[in-house]
This record gives sequence, structure tokens and C-alpha cells, in this order.
Amino acid sequence: MGQRDFANPVTASGVRWLLVSLVLAAVADLVTDVPSYFGTAFPVLGALSGTASYERYSPILIVVVPTMVGVIGFGGILRIERGRGWTRDWRSEGARPALLAASIAAAFLFGSGLVLELFHVSTEDAWNPVRMTVRFVLVLAVGVYLLETAARIDPGPRIRFAKSALVVGAFAAAVRMLIAIHNGFFASKSASDFVSSQVEPLLSPAAFVLAVVSLFGWFAIYIRILGRFAPIRAGGRAQQRLPFRPHPHPDGLPVRSEAAVAIATNRPPAPARPPESTTRATSPDSLEGLNR
Repeated sequence: MGQRDFANPVTASGVRWLLVSLVLAAVADLVTDVPSYFGTAFPVLGALSGTASYERYSPILIVVVPTMVGVIGFGGILRIERGRGWTRDWRSEGARPALLAASIAAAFLFGSGLVLELFHVSTEDAWNPVRMTVRFVLVLAVGVYLLETAARIDPGPRIRFAKSALVVGAFAAAVRMLIAIHNGFFASKSASDFVSSQVEPLLSPAAFVLAVVSLFGWFAIYIRILGRFAPIRAGGRAQQRLPFRPHPHPDGLPVRSEAAVAIATNRPPAPARPPESTTRATSPDSLEGLNR
């Protein structure tokens, strides 16, 4: 399965699109979330988030860039699936059901975000927990798809690294979901709330860092997979191990069977010699008959 995928240019194109979406997602998270999470620790970042240029272009980063990430990423996934071809047993695997769940979650996030922006509805009370829960489903489903696809195209010991990237990304999304649920339904209005005042300032930056690490981890995994396409595009072919290795001839010449010699010389192979013929040829009586 993997060798056929490496020989398919459509799959290689889909992997490139997927890499572009991963880089854009990481850059968007860094630009939008670093000033808010680390502005108090680094005054330069705090001052950057208060500038007029940042306030002017931050809505573009918040709305346009995630949309571009989603479109490019799903376009790459669709090209990977197109290069793979249709199989009847897709329900028995994890990639395509995860892709279906991710598509539904992404459509809900896009539609609800568009409605909330058009009608200026606040997302701090009930909508933010709902959206963060759907976002957790999206991150988990996309991670499962990336893991299953990497294991199908390029199986090997690096799949453990892909599992780690899935666990780290899902944990980061779960932390953000739990914080949003607490703030939307359980947080008290007083300043003495322990979760809002003590736990959230520590968990939110940690979840952000883990999410960025997971994105760069997936980028490293798929950039290696894309590098495996290079020999195929150059006209090479992956070498396959032979199930056995013929023993060399004592004089350095390769050993060839009589059937192979017969095929090469276009003559029928010699009949097999019975085991007793060697004994008769080397017996004393036969030697004595030759000397007479």
C-alpha cells in the first residue's frame, strides 16, 4: 500500500497542501495567542497587542487565516483520498470515519462563527463552551486521520512519534475545552474564584504551547513522508529485499540452476541423474573395465 502511494503524484500533492495548512495554523496561533498569553511576562508582547496595526489586522488573522487553513487542509486531505482510491471496507478503519467527523465539526464551527459575527452575539457565556467542545472533536478527529494516514503510507517506528503528537494535541484541546466549560457555566463572578484566578493562567499558556508543539510535530512527520516521494519523482524505485540470497560459487562465478541455463540457451534441461549413477561410476569394477 505504501509503495503505491509513493508512486502517486496526487498523493504527493495532497501531502504538500497538508504541510502548508499545518504551517499556517502554527503561525496563526503564534501571532494571535502569544501576546495574550505571554504579554504579562514579556512587556514587549503586551505593547505589541495594544498597537493600532495589531488591532486592525487581528480580526483578519482570527477569521481569514483559520478559514484558509481549513480550506487548504481539507483540500490536501481530499487529494490524498483521491490518490488512494475508493475501498469498500472504509468503515473498518479509522481514517475515513475520522474525516467524516472532522468535516461535520469544521462545518459547524464555520457556520456558527459566521452567524455570531454577523449578529454580534457574545461567545463568553454558552456559545464558547459549545464551540470549544466541537473544536476538541475537530482536533481529535483530524489527529486520528493524520495518524492513520501516516501509518498507511509510511509505516515504521516513527509512528510512535505520530501517536505522541496526537496525544499532545488532543490534551491541549481538552484543556481549552474544560476551561471554556468552566468559564461559561460554573465560574463565579467574584474575583476569588480559584480556577479563574489560579488555574487558568497556568493551564491556558501550557495548552497553547502543547498545541503548537503538536502542529510542528505533525509537520515534521509529513515533511519526512514528502521526502520519501523524491526518489519516485526522480524515476527511482524503492529496493526490495530478496527472500533469499544465492550462495556464491567457489571460483567466484554465480551459481545457476539447470532450469535457468536451459531457459537462457533455449535447450531442454538434462534429465536428473539417479543417485546410484555416481556410485557405479566410481566403483572399482567400473574403473577396472575402463583400464582393459
